[in-house]
Amino acid sequence: MRNISDIIQFWSTPRMPSFDNNVDKETRTKLVNKYAKLCFLFSVTLVCIMIPLWYSLSVTFTFFKIEHRFKHHIFKPGTWYHRLPLYHNTSLRHCIFWCIVCTVAVFHHTSYDLLQITKRLGRVAVALMPPLLFVTLRPSPLPQTLYLRILPIHKWISRVVVLASLLHSIFYAYFMVIKGVFWIKIKKLPNVYGVIAMVLFFIIGITSIRKFRRINFRLFYYIHYISTWLTVILIHFHARPGVPYYTAMNCAILLYQCGYRIIHTKMTKMIVTPISPTLSLLEFPMTDLVKKPVLPSGHVRISRYDSNFIKRMLFQLVPFQHPYTIASLPDEDTVRLIIRNGQFKLKNGGSYYVTGAFEPIINFLERPKNVKQFLDNQKKRINPFQVTSLGLIHSPLHYVVNARRVLICVGGSAIAFGLPLLRVLNFNGIIVRLIWVIRDFRDLKLLEFFRNNFEGMEIYVSGDFGSEQDIQLNYDDRRTETANEPSLISGNNENFSLLASSNNKTYGTTRSDYVNEPEDHQEVDEIDFTNSFRIKKNRSRSQLRLDNKLSESQQRYASGNVFRKDVLLNPTAYNNNGCNHDGDCNDDHDNDDEATPHLMEEDERIKIPSGVKIYCGRPNLDERDYAWCLEQDCDTSIDDDECCQNRFDGSLSANVEKLSQVWVVAAGPDGLVESTRHWATDGGLHFHAESFAV
Repeated sequence: MRNISDIIQFWSTPRMPSFDNNVDKETRTKLVNKYAKLCFLFSVTLVCIMIPLWYSLSVTFTFFKIEHRFKHHIFKPGTWYHRLPLYHNTSLRHCIFWCIVCTVAVFHHTSYDLLQITKRLGRVAVALMPPLLFVTLRPSPLPQTLYLRILPIHKWISRVVVLASLLHSIFYAYFMVIKGVFWIKIKKLPNVYGVIAMVLFFIIGITSIRKFRRINFRLFYYIHYISTWLTVILIHFHARPGVPYYTAMNCAILLYQCGYRIIHTKMTKMIVTPISPTLSLLEFPMTDLVKKPVLPSGHVRISRYDSNFIKRMLFQLVPFQHPYTIASLPDEDTVRLIIRNGQFKLKNGGSYYVTGAFEPIINFLERPKNVKQFLDNQKKRINPFQVTSLGLIHSPLHYVVNARRVLICVGGSAIAFGLPLLRVLNFNGIIVRLIWVIRDFRDLKLLEFFRNNFEGMEIYVSGDFGSEQDIQLNYDDRRTETANEPSLISGNNENFSLLASSNNKTYGTTRSDYVNEPEDHQEVDEIDFTNSFRIKKNRSRSQLRLDNKLSESQQRYASGNVFRKDVLLNPTAYNNNGCNHDGDCNDDHDNDDEATPHLMEEDERIKIPSGVKIYCGRPNLDERDYAWCLEQDCDTSIDDDECCQNRFDGSLSANVEKLSQVWVVAAGPDGLVESTRHWATDGGLHFHAESFAV
């Protein structure tokens, strides 16, 4: 009984860690090293084994079935857990997880010895440096792992390391003050190295704030890169006992990254073609790439080439590179990049260093290695419309696609990621929709530079002001009674939510019942620009007056044209974004033939390829897109959504197999990617993201 009472008294008595605990020095040192090693081994196991294993299992049907059950049925919108910030906030989850790991490694089995806690803080920070640097390797040596995907791990381990180092310095300074030896100890050279390292860590932490990164990313990068090298060296001379193994691993990772970059970098001359005030097209020969791309939508990294030898060496040692997605296909002779006009000014005919290409990790897409793999894939193919002709196996557009349907959402210059995917998926018989959100209608001129199959492409001209980084897909999982619907002829779109729910709709994109189809324009059956755009017609209006209740496909067949032809657009009443913000919408096209076109420059005329749908406003998601993923159609003439909702809620368990063959892909600004991820998570769908946001 005495032992039990002693245990109860021990745990019930409030105690704080103290420097007064008399712990054997050798025992303390062993415990510090032990838990630092355990923290290192746990982090390495997680990063090198568990994460790749998770990515590999996530594409299997068994794993998808379980994940879909949890995300779409148990944690569905409206449940208490779904409303928690922890559910959708991946940054918060990373923060909590790594704080817990560090806390356990620092405080477990310390017997309230504050000096041991202080030593562990420094040692654990050092032990986390190798995995922190390893996840920044480009490309990642881990299987099925894109380095962009694990960058959040780098960010949060960095913050934990900075915090642990700061606490280590504060507690040690306090310990030296109460012992009366602060000025004596602080002058010792190893401690001077530690103070400098702490200052560098603090600078890294301050400049890593998102607002600072967006204001001056170049300064952030230089500080981050140089400080990383310096802290690795300074910590080696500061730590007692020494940390030679950690230093060796850190230096090996940094040197490998430098070596890979130098080997895979080549100088090239680039042709820059301005497209619009916001976009430009950059081209250079495919032969100037050291590593040729295999899959579509890979990317390269570009840095300046300076004629001055000293500056050129400096740029090689401290490389400030810009990532750009390859918009051309791997078999083309010219590499095409779509770039956003920003602070990195590119000169036509200028010389630049280009590194890459870096392959994307798209789990549903791969290149067949041989005829045997091609034949095996045909036996188990999940899409009856996929290309099966043996004669097409050597086509550069042929890939093994393990999907039936793909929904792609991109914003701004990220269309470079979507265009090659759209072409490849269309060629291989995959049903695909590509949603491209832009601010300026003049970005549409980009399509004239690409020979592509644009079937399934939907473009939304939001007309919002601001930078491309602010383009968002504001999916709202709360079921609301009223919301603004996007429209082909709506100009007042400041309040539109790109992925917002409306009228009790949680899933889907723009619905056809909100798209006003012109009665008299047979060749432009998918486009109605009214006051925002004027269509230059080559034939007189007139042949048929179609009933408004006919479906879109019925209208096309009734007009005698299965596919519309390319059209030439002349912008009329617009501001710089192409939307009439006065909100004046006019469906009367009777005088279009007699209207006098506005005088304009030749380069202001925009040719819209067939297969493309264009809307003025922002798309809304509702359950019709989810029904599209299920290969179901809803009667859009019904005012309420009872039909779709019943089918949506009642048949999902029987359609898990279909949904396992559907992928949602997002690329572009961070807000757009995260909102699309939110929607895909709520729907329990496969999701792939491609974002260079840091």
